[in-house]
Amino acid sequence: MKKTTLALALLLTMSAAFAYAEITFSAWGRAVVTPLAFMGEHSAASAATSTWGNTPAVAFTANGTAPSQKIGFNINLEFSNANAYVVDNAKAWVQPFEWFRLTAGQFNEDDFRGRIGASEFGSWLLPNGGKDEDNLFYRFKANQGAHFKILPLVWLDSEWNGLMIEGAFGSNALGTDVNQLRAILNLLNNEDNDKITQTSYDENDETSRYYNGDRTMTLLDVYKAMQLGIGYRIPEVGFARVQFIGNNREVFRYGEQGGSPGVNLERRLVSGLANNRDADTIEAAFLFDKLKETQGLIVDVGAKIPLAYNDKTNFIVYDRVIGTDGADYAAIDNANNKEYTVQRPYVAAFGLTWIPTNLTAFNITARVDASFGGKLESDEEGVKITNGYNVNVWLMPSYGFGNGARFGIDVGIDIHGADTVWRKGIPPAKAQTDASKYFDFGVGPWAELSFSGGRVRTGVVVMVPGSPRYIFNPNSTSYGIVPKFTGDPVISVPISFTYSF
Repeated sequence: MKKTTLALALLLTMSAAFAYAEITFSAWGRAVVTPLAFMGEHSAASAATSTWGNTPAVAFTANGTAPSQKIGFNINLEFSNANAYVVDNAKAWVQPFEWFRLTAGQFNEDDFRGRIGASEFGSWLLPNGGKDEDNLFYRFKANQGAHFKILPLVWLDSEWNGLMIEGAFGSNALGTDVNQLRAILNLLNNEDNDKITQTSYDENDETSRYYNGDRTMTLLDVYKAMQLGIGYRIPEVGFARVQFIGNNREVFRYGEQGGSPGVNLERRLVSGLANNRDADTIEAAFLFDKLKETQGLIVDVGAKIPLAYNDKTNFIVYDRVIGTDGADYAAIDNANNKEYTVQRPYVAAFGLTWIPTNLTAFNITARVDASFGGKLESDEEGVKITNGYNVNVWLMPSYGFGNGARFGIDVGIDIHGADTVWRKGIPPAKAQTDASKYFDFGVGPWAELSFSGGRVRTGVVVMVPGSPRYIFNPNSTSYGIVPKFTGDPVISVPISFTYSF
């Protein structure tokens, strides 16, 4: 009797909650089984992966909005290995006015993000895969940040009511307390608990803060690293957007390739945002969709301009040039705190989707992504490293039939020019710099069957690496590397199935 009464009370409570608030649930996920994969005399199979990782995605979404429509929440959970999960969104939001919304938590905000992605089979077609929508224009993304959206002229009956301003910022990262991101606990630097080492601190030497952390992080430090964007829909033409992503440069980092021997430290200036890099970056993009209704054509183009900066950190890591025998240059140890000029590569990206209005069964998607101009140099140290250009091209036509069947072919090309390394008094090792060049090719014909709630796709994918590939051994303290691809063609048969309901 008690159980029945409790169940009835719970049911009535839930009914009342739904009556006064709008709460919706949905689910999305993808799994990939690859029963066959060959490379020369080598073979493999995988039973439970996804197109981007080592486990299937099983995701759930809940969205809640109060009856006022002015406050709510969003949460997206993606489970893997049945006992772990990744949070894409876990945020609360409030919109007290029609023209202003404030969000806090972990979020992906996609109003400005690039619109055209790459191949579903990208990781099987090319060793480095394809570029996603962020390479056209970065979304606002945080693991613990705040996001605001302003529609300044939304109340006007004007063509300017398409203007949007959006921004995101994080928190001071200092402190060892569990509440380290609370502003009142970061007004003063925690000098006793925030030491990385106790070596040679000189208050007149700005570079020594990288060792000791004896510096108060100010409000200005946080806002210099914010992401700020403006978007405007040009009537009957398209959507233009531009943004600034501030640097998170003051990072004690021993490298993105496995760490320095015996050390793997990182010290961040601010915490929360996901798109911060070492360089201030300006981005611009334009979505041309004027012909979407009449011709079925959408074009999105974007560019990223990282600003050069000078750095005196005691250790600088660069993308090392790897030879065919696995040999590589050691990373440069800037023990004398000499000044380096760093220029991250520029990026240009292009995406196109076309579904002809007189032949809607046909679809063609294309992507071209290029990077160039990256370099690292020091006149004092007599060192100059330049990054070779990179061009990534995708062509993905397909044709659908009325019974839910669709056939297509994905083609990918990845071209990388030679990196160069020059050191004063040391002859260049041409064999190693030449080894950084490659021309990768991949092709994958596929068939897909769609039905209510999902689809399944399979194909025969052929990857042809232009040169052997190596990965860094995470268990090594001396920058060890191990082979990944021999350079022989790789043939695989992935079977992916995606659900959405």
